[in-house]
Amino acid sequence: MSRSIGFVTQHRRVVGAYVRWLLIAFVFLAGSSLRAQDDVLKSKLLARFNAITSSADAVVGVAIKDLTSGQEIVINGDEVFPQASAIKIHILAELYRQAEKGTLRLSDIVQIPASARVGGSGVLQELGASSVSMSYRDYAVLMIVLSDNTATNLLIDRLGMENVNGFLQSIGVKATKLQRVMMDLKAATEGRENIGTPKEVMMVLEKMYRGQLVSKTASADMLSILRKPKEGPLRAGIPEAIDLADKRGDVEGVKCDVGIVFLPGAPYAICVMTKLLQNETDGERIITEISRMTYQYFERKANSNEYGRRIRR
Repeated sequence: MSRSIGFVTQHRRVVGAYVRWLLIAFVFLAGSSLRAQDDVLKSKLLARFNAITSSADAVVGVAIKDLTSGQEIVINGDEVFPQASAIKIHILAELYRQAEKGTLRLSDIVQIPASARVGGSGVLQELGASSVSMSYRDYAVLMIVLSDNTATNLLIDRLGMENVNGFLQSIGVKATKLQRVMMDLKAATEGRENIGTPKEVMMVLEKMYRGQLVSKTASADMLSILRKPKEGPLRAGIPEAIDLADKRGDVEGVKCDVGIVFLPGAPYAICVMTKLLQNETDGERIITEISRMTYQYFERKANSNEYGRRIRR
């Protein structure tokens, strides 16, 4: 009797092991099928990117990250580019760091000093010399949404350029630096440009997305500002219904746009930078083409099953 029980027990163990092996094999094969399809699509996407970047009469850098899987697509990711107004994302981060520390309050009301007033983009330069007072957060909204240079210079003056760079260093961002105020052509001529690399800016955006840039609350509020509607080459490449948190930058010979695309099921960070442009219009075209191709790639991944059939989630 004990031999029969032992045989049955052993038989069950063998059957159980066999079933587990079948399940593992099924999961592995399904995963392999999905990975194989993804690898083919990724290879095609890279080929298209390389065709754009190699034929462009400019230097182009790209850093893209799938914020679900961690997969990255990078071209010239460590190349240093002028960031132009995209540097304002890092000023925003330092503002929230100081607010979290208690050095200032986002709700503090301050008047625009004459030294902060400059031309270029924005609206504050058009308003009365002593009639505008608003909160630091209000200035931050104008800095990001209208790329207001006067609001930006006010914040740089209050926060301290060295503090912005110190915070970047503290989170592992080494090559990205704020080195001049807005519209300081003399500083730019002397080589004090506001610079960054596609990979480092992507890192900052990912930390913000994950609630790790200053704090979860601060990250969420920064994203709420960056998500406010505005035109740009990244936006031109994705449907209007898809949320985008981004900041573009434009100076002579330079175009860039960096942000997070909140595609349901497949959110991703994307940074596209160009420099040494022969034709200014090429920069926006390059960024929009890369943005459109990237969106199409992630949208298909998000809305297809493991065999490639389109399934709307």
